[in-house]
Formats: sequence, C-alpha cells, structure tokens
Amino acid sequence: FGEAQAVFEKLRASGNHSEAVTYGLALVLENEGYLSIVGGGNGRGTAEEMRQAADLLRPLVYAPHPSRRVRQLYADTLNVFSHAQPMQKAVAMCDEARKILVGLGALDLSNLDATSSYADTADSEARHLLSLGRVAEAQKLEQQVYELADKILVKRPGDLHALADRSWAAELLGQLAVRQHDDAAIADYANKTVQAGADEVRFNPSDLGAWQRWSVGFSQVAGLQFERGEIAQAIATQRSLLALEQDPRRPSSLGPILFVQWLPLVQWQAQIGDSAAAAQSVRSFARDISEVVAQSAQDSPRRELMANDEQAVRGSMELAEGAPQAALADVTAEVARVDAVRVPAGDVISSYIRDNILRSNLGTAAIAALRLGRYRQAETLARRWLAIPSNSTSDADPQIKNSRAQSVLAHSMAMQGRNDEAQKALQPALAYYEGEQKAGAHGTTLRHDYAYALYVSAIASSADAPGRAQRKAALDAAAKLIAGASAEAQKLADMRQVSGLIASADASSSK
Repeated sequence: FGEAQAVFEKLRASGNHSEAVTYGLALVLENEGYLSIVGGGNGRGTAEEMRQAADLLRPLVYAPHPSRRVRQLYADTLNVFSHAQPMQKAVAMCDEARKILVGLGALDLSNLDATSSYADTADSEARHLLSLGRVAEAQKLEQQVYELADKILVKRPGDLHALADRSWAAELLGQLAVRQHDDAAIADYANKTVQAGADEVRFNPSDLGAWQRWSVGFSQVAGLQFERGEIAQAIATQRSLLALEQDPRRPSSLGPILFVQWLPLVQWQAQIGDSAAAAQSVRSFARDISEVVAQSAQDSPRRELMANDEQAVRGSMELAEGAPQAALADVTAEVARVDAVRVPAGDVISSYIRDNILRSNLGTAAIAALRLGRYRQAETLARRWLAIPSNSTSDADPQIKNSRAQSVLAHSMAMQGRNDEAQKALQPALAYYEGEQKAGAHGTTLRHDYAYALYVSAIASSADAPGRAQRKAALDAAAKLIAGASAEAQKLADMRQVSGLIASADASSSK
C-alpha cells in the first residue's frame, strides 16, 4: 500500500489529476483506512486515511457523469468510515451511500456488486440505528439486508460479499430478537447465523472473516442456551466453537479471531465450580491473545493494551470462585496498567479496546470491593464503571451494563448508610428490569440482575412500616426470580451469592 500510495501521490504532485490517478490513490487510502476501523490491520492504517479517500472521491461523484467505479468506491468508503463517527452522523453517511448505490442499480439487481454493497451499508446503518435505540427502524432495514443477500445468492451463489452480508444479517436479526425477547426468533436466527457462516467457510475457507462470522453463530446458540438455563449445553456449544481451531480447512491459526470466545467459557466454568477447566481456558486465552499482540504493529497502542489481558480474565475467574481479595488485586493492577497507555484521539479501535478492558475490570473490581466490605472503594469504582461509554461496536443492550453498575453503586451507598441516595441511584435499574420483565424477558441474566437490584432496594428501605413492607415485597420478588431459574442456573456462583444475600436480609427482617 505504501508503495502504491507513493506512486499515485507523485503523479498528482506532477499535475496529473485524472480520474484514474485520483481513484487509485483513494483506493489505496480506503483499503488502509478500512483496516484501522474494522480492526483487521492490527494497528496499521488510520481513520484519517478513510476521510482522505472520501474527500478525494466526493468531487468526482457529484460532478456531471461520474463513473460507476468512483461512485461504488465512494459508497463503500462512507459505509466503513461511518463506524468511526458519532451515531447520528454515521446514519447520515450510510443514507448517502445507499442513495448512490440505488443509482447504480442496487435495488433492481441490475448491478449485483452494488446490491452487495447496499446490503453491507444497510447492515451498518441498522447497527447505528440500534445504538441510537431506534429498534424498529433497525429491524426493518436489517430484514431488507437478509432478503437482498438471498436474492443475490440465487443469481450468483458464490458471491462472497453477499455470503458475508447474509451472515451479518442473520446475526443482527438474532440480536434484535433478543431485544424483543422472542425466543423462537432468537433460536431461528442463531441457527441461520451458524449455517451462513458454515456456507461462507465452505465457499472460501481462506477468509478469516468467514471463520469469525461462523464463530459468532455458535456464540449466539451458546448464549441462548445459557439464558434458558441450559448451562452444561452452553458450555458444550462454546467448546464446539473453540474446536474450530482444529478444522483442517483453516488457512492459519484462528487464535487472533477466537480469543474473545474464551471469555464466556472461563466465566461459565468458574461459575459452576470447575476451577481446573476455567484455569485451562485462561491459559488458552493467554495463548491466543499473545498471537494478536505479536501481529500488532510495534507502535500500536493495542499492543500495550492487550499485552497482559489474561490477568483481568484471571481476576474475573477468582471473583466467581469466591476469592475477592485476589480478584481485586489482579483487576485493579490491570486498570492501572491500561490507564497508563496513551491512545491517540483518532485511533478508533484502540479506544474501543481500552474501554472494553476498563469496563470489564472496573465491574469486577467494584463487586470484589463490595464483598470485602470496602464500600467507599466500591462506590468509587462503580462510579467510574458507570461512566465508561457503552460499547458502540456491540449489539447488546447497553442498559444491561448500566443497570448492573447502578445496582452495585446503590449497594455501596446503602452499606454506608446513605439509603436515600442508594434508592435514587437504583431507580433507573429497577425501571429497566421491570420494563424488560413486562416485555417478556425471563432469561438467566435478567433473573440474576433483577433479583440483585431488588435485594439492594430492600436493604435501602426505610425502617418505618411502609419501608418494612417495601423491604418484604422486594425480597419476596427477588427470591421468586431466583426460584424461577433452572436447577442448573440456580447452582451458578453468582446466583448462589444473590440467593444468600436475599436469605440473610430476610432473616434479619424477621428478627
């Protein structure tokens, strides 16, 4: 890319501003910038290059009689660059790109390349809309993505771009079904994501992105099984996912794309008390993430950010295993290490990585401090945890993380005797859980998180008669949530922890 860029820049410096030269330079910049935004470049390329590519192409696109290739590249550039923008601007960028692609024949399928790019762009826009909470709009647009991908594949079965579009569409439609608590649709789209990923790998096993999308399907199936309370089955599915590493068709190590999939497995194994298996999974995570670090550019912040990430994973395992002191030591050390890494303002991927690491570790640290009776420290950690921006690259409901942090913050306040403040801090979480339950949520995560919030509300209740009645009602509701979980789910360490808190509070109420 560097050599190509030098050639085109030399030509432009000599006065050659022809479409061919401008297009060539924009193509180089778009490819390098793409890597910085989607993460595949391991620290090579910058989002600024994507902006430069768009700026080069825009005058040509809006000049009379623009060529097809210029319009196509400009639309593809806007699609990817949208992922480095604030959400409202990102939606506008995708809208502009889709209009250009419609003009190229995307919707009447007269230009299948434009149709594939349209589906890709619509998928991006749907994700941006979801981040803005515009769920119905995201649903409508993503359904169009899935239908277009299928239509392309009828005409051109080996269209790799359309195969990827179908994988992403199935995945996001599954996530939208999760938001709407539609169990049948969740299962259907999870299975479709697995099948779409398998199809991609069969057509083009050399593409690591296809393997990654296949793994996402397995992950969705495992997540659904966990929420149903089928814990052993969820662990088995997650193991099947990670066994993709042994598939003889793989083009290289899958460690750099599968490393993140060890995280739920570690948690689930620790939660059921399988310490040996959890420790082995931590070691496997460390092995795989070391490959990511080794492939990163020497001067990339992500190299520093991810260099010792297994310490944080070990800390979350220790917390689940009932060792809050060790957990707190590990994760606070990790927070201090990450805080010391300088991330340039324009480095989108490194910023996501930093915030993801901090979000996870601050949550673990706050809960560990609470269990150790360090309530002021827990409050400080919970406040910072709550302040970390939600992960805009995730399709998960950001209120899950926010509500957990609010519950822990309120708990730390209540334990310091600040009950009124605790109740105020807790109200958004209680309102969220109540709304989710009314909308049909009933999974393992909701049961645990809502029960914990109700317990906190109970201990922060006033000592007068209305307060005692509120306390009893909250504890009864919390106990009912835990009792409604599967037998397997009730044995999880976090469930037992909350169940013990409820029982203790109930016993103290009856004295």
